[in-house]
Amino acid sequence: MLGAIVGDIIGSAYEFNNTKRKEFHLFTPKSKFTDDTVMTLAVARWLCGDKEHRKETLVRHMQELGRRYPTAGYGGSFMRWLYNPEPQPYNSYGNGSAMRVSPVAFYAHSLQEALGLAKISAEVTHNHPEGIKGAQAIASSIYLARHGATKREIKSYAEEQFHYDLSPQLDDIRPTYSYDMSCQNTVPQALLAFLEGANFEDVIRIAVSLGGDSDTIAAMAGSIAQAFYGLPQNLASYCYALLTPYLRTILNKFEESIGVLTPDPFDIERFIKAQNDDNTYQQALKEILQGHKTSHWIWYIFPQLKGLGHSTYSQYYGLADTDEARTFLANPCLNERLREITNALLIHKDRNIERLMGSSIDALKLKSSMTLFDAISPNDIFSKVLDIFYDGKKDKNTVQKIGKTFKGHTSNN
Repeated sequence: MLGAIVGDIIGSAYEFNNTKRKEFHLFTPKSKFTDDTVMTLAVARWLCGDKEHRKETLVRHMQELGRRYPTAGYGGSFMRWLYNPEPQPYNSYGNGSAMRVSPVAFYAHSLQEALGLAKISAEVTHNHPEGIKGAQAIASSIYLARHGATKREIKSYAEEQFHYDLSPQLDDIRPTYSYDMSCQNTVPQALLAFLEGANFEDVIRIAVSLGGDSDTIAAMAGSIAQAFYGLPQNLASYCYALLTPYLRTILNKFEESIGVLTPDPFDIERFIKAQNDDNTYQQALKEILQGHKTSHWIWYIFPQLKGLGHSTYSQYYGLADTDEARTFLANPCLNERLREITNALLIHKDRNIERLMGSSIDALKLKSSMTLFDAISPNDIFSKVLDIFYDGKKDKNTVQKIGKTFKGHTSNN
């Protein structure tokens, strides 16, 4: 299911700024989750919470989650449905049914169950035959991929059962393909992107490069690709971090319910790997003990919130929010090292912090990092650094981003 979310987030930056090339930045400052992710997680919540899989329960979960994230990018008809006190299906054949269906295929114990649940999940809004067919085509493809079917077998099933023409080559379609939100003109394209792709990332790049409704095509293709190839850790953890804590909780509960809970969804291990490479942590500790930072390591030893820096390192090692910062601090190795090197800073109480850190920029990064960890562990060693070197002042940008993080528990502003 996370494969659909990854596809949605990567495709989001290109939905209204299409690219027709496979060579593009997977993540940009505009990358975010959209309605595809929100409704996918609503379906996941329904599957976990209602073993009878009633339509009225699904409707309730979709409305509750949709209203919690009102700016996720819903279409006009769906938005009206979302706020209708007595919502009814509106005969849609849009791809909203197929974009949200992936949890069904990871939950189902048989192909027939996957098809049946896909039909229910579609019918609450998209009860047009094409809307139902699109959802079932994606769900069955994921289910078959999970259970060892070959691409040829998946293609044959989709062609025979749903009468999609999967013979064209995407290179022939791409030049004239334009924005279309119907199942008829996006589900086959998503299937073709999966069939032509060589690995998960390649599938996503192909899907986005078609143009059109790129986030939804990539979400559908990504959900099948996850079942077939698995998910690259770097893409999964980056997108997991872009979810709000509330949405992460839904994802975690669903994955736990089907027995595939990711042990390190934030990929906190990336910090330990970076610190261990070339004995970097010991070198950093030595420099601080000697009173002068001379090499480059601040991103993964004193991490700060993602978005405060613009370099590749600051984006990769930036912490998404206070949840990821707590996970960092909960790691015994990282906790011990952070405290050890922070104590080493305090040896030099009378030293100018810019000279100690080697530059004014790294002194600001340290202030940001200490502000973050002080927020999740107050009255600790981190506040001492702020008191001694920064006159007790916290980094304003970090404080502001932490405030937005807490708002993210309840809204998507």
